[in-house]
Amino acid sequence: MRPRIRSETICYVLAGLSKEASDFVRFKYSGDETRRGKVAHALAERVLRRQRKRKSKRYLFNSPNHLIQLAHVAIDEANGDGLCTTCNGKGWIDTGVKRIDCFACEGAGVRKTGDRAIADRLGCSVQFYRKEWKSILERQMLGILASYEGDLYNAFRERL
Repeated sequence: MRPRIRSETICYVLAGLSKEASDFVRFKYSGDETRRGKVAHALAERVLRRQRKRKSKRYLFNSPNHLIQLAHVAIDEANGDGLCTTCNGKGWIDTGVKRIDCFACEGAGVRKTGDRAIADRLGCSVQFYRKEWKSILERQMLGILASYEGDLYNAFRERL
């Protein structure tokens, strides 16, 4: 049996993270829902700063509330396990006679959140989401959240 990590050790590791990374990690791994809003606001602010540096004239600046909603979608995507609910991440379904590729995930084992579902959650059309928001969600927001997890793994490696 693996020894349990003491809470003092976890606090020591978390002390080496940035405030934003610490908030995200506390939300994701300890279920601290009070951190969700802080993570969303920090994520939206970071994306806005990036866009201002690039002097982009995108739709972002006219709708900060939509950017917060997009941040919540990114947090949900990063927080989910991503496994296909039809095949439970196996990529195949046993019919009793033979195994077939899962029709929901096409054999990948990974859940695909469609553009339509995200656009409905944001309250915009699918075309608008694809044109304005999709690249921001996938390239920027999910990348930032992945870097927070990378910071956590680096802190564990360096401090333990």
